[in-house]
Amino acid sequence: MNIISKSLLLCVVPLSIVLAQEESAPSNAPASSLELTSDRTQGKRIEFLLEVAQAYANEQDHLASIDAYERILKIDPEHQQARYIVAHIYISAKQYHKAETMLLALVEEHPDDFKLWNNLAWLYATAEDPSIRDGKKAISFAHEAMTLVPNDYHVWSTLSEAYYVSGEYEKAYRAVTHMASLATRFGTDITEESVKDYNEQIRKCKRAMDTAEAMKDGD
Repeated sequence: MNIISKSLLLCVVPLSIVLAQEESAPSNAPASSLELTSDRTQGKRIEFLLEVAQAYANEQDHLASIDAYERILKIDPEHQQARYIVAHIYISAKQYHKAETMLLALVEEHPDDFKLWNNLAWLYATAEDPSIRDGKKAISFAHEAMTLVPNDYHVWSTLSEAYYVSGEYEKAYRAVTHMASLATRFGTDITEESVKDYNEQIRKCKRAMDTAEAMKDGD
């Protein structure tokens, strides 16, 4: 953890005390002055909480990051950045119902944002909760994302996973090999960890496809 993130993390608890004191403190200032001061104070709170939330996210502390983002949404329920990011972190934290609710609301508001469709598809394809996991929805939403960005390799990876959980292993393998081709051509920002994950996805789909074909031949 770097020095900046340490200082931010250590300030989370004092911040809650400061906010409580500010809210309960009396004031003799004119109403118009109070409104301006309140707006500035809320803006500073949100700015600070965004930094705190990101610091926690960088440390993979999903619950603490979620808490910071939810504090922001109590101040400003329509804060776009907080809504977008916390929806993604909900998935990582396995808070699937919260992720679903947030993403469905966002995609209704922003139907041209392929990342929202892709995140919804990923949620339905990978959720460990069987009440949330839904291969058909995952395929459908991945296709929605693909109509917007047909050459985005992230979307093809999601589509492959959607086919995989639906038992359509040949389609899953075709999708993931196409993903690899696109990533080779356009993936300038791929990390070493992502390369490992994608290679494992390719191997997984290939094994499943070969096993399914072998079982057919045995019949």
